[in-house]
Amino acid sequence: MARSEAQKAADKRYKETHKGESVTWTTKFKTAEAAEIDAVIKSSGMSRAEFIRWAVDKYKNQ
Repeated sequence: MARSEAQKAADKRYKETHKGESVTWTTKFKTAEAAEIDAVIKSSGMSRAEFIRWAVDKYKNQ
């Protein structure tokens, strides 16, 4: 279903309001490595972002 003009306008306002609040951060892993990392993250019950934040906090507090 196509988005209405009102929805598109609301999307644009939201994007402008929240501009600069977050950064998309990408990286590349080998397929097997990514699968292993994802399995660990999934078993933790966290999202990828939550897991990275947790790991950084643990690293800073060693």
